[in-house]
Amino acid sequence: MEFFYVVKATQKSGKQDATVWFTAKSEARANLMLDVVLEDAEIETGRGKDYARPIRTNFPVVNELPPEGEISFTFTNYYRLGEDGMTWEQIPGVTLPSSEAAAVARQHIVDGVDTETGEVLEDHSENFENKGNSPTPAPELTVVATMPLRHRVLAQHIGEGEYLYHVDASQKKEILRLEMDTDNSYVQNLLLAAENVEAFKKAIEHDIHKAVNAHKQVFPVDGKVPELCTTIKFFKEWFSAEHINRGLLVKEWAERLKNKPAPVKKSGPHKVIV
Repeated sequence: MEFFYVVKATQKSGKQDATVWFTAKSEARANLMLDVVLEDAEIETGRGKDYARPIRTNFPVVNELPPEGEISFTFTNYYRLGEDGMTWEQIPGVTLPSSEAAAVARQHIVDGVDTETGEVLEDHSENFENKGNSPTPAPELTVVATMPLRHRVLAQHIGEGEYLYHVDASQKKEILRLEMDTDNSYVQNLLLAAENVEAFKKAIEHDIHKAVNAHKQVFPVDGKVPELCTTIKFFKEWFSAEHINRGLLVKEWAERLKNKPAPVKKSGPHKVIV
């Protein structure tokens, strides 16, 4: 379920209104995610602050929708709330960024040639006549939150630091490949640890993304594979820590492992054979 919020700035502050949205199983979880994002952005709300308390609105279906979980200060430059105070509508007379981009692209094309790059563009007119102007099929996307826990963890693992809200067919294929790769101890330990930490199993997508990336910072993919018990211990400590302390926890773990001396193999007494 999607939750969209607007955080209105006071007139006295002179700041821009903020918007943000999340995917969550319940409004309570969405509110927790909202608190974390506002805290990270150092936005204080309520009486005497620069911003009023957040308001949940209807979810807008528009091209200018900001990335999930990221605060936008430009969305309200193009859209405003209607009379019901819940539904978003385009501000009259305002040109949307998506429309500007399309117009600019059209200006650069003359007789099938991109005047900026010199590239000869393919003529699709024949295809349009034969296929009745049927649009190109959109790629099949799967919302990560609807997938099993293992796949949700691997989705954020292959995201290379970027939060993945949905995955396409090729990404889903890679997720399945990693899940079945029993020789990849790093991935297998990551999955087993996630399934053995209660807080991880109940985590929302935003926290899974952060936990997986924190794991990569402490245990680089191209480094030594941590033992399963070590990975479980790390995730338990990470989920138990306060949100503002998790960054420090990651640094402490990374520093501790960096300075950890290599184990010394003790040799037993030599036997003398007479």
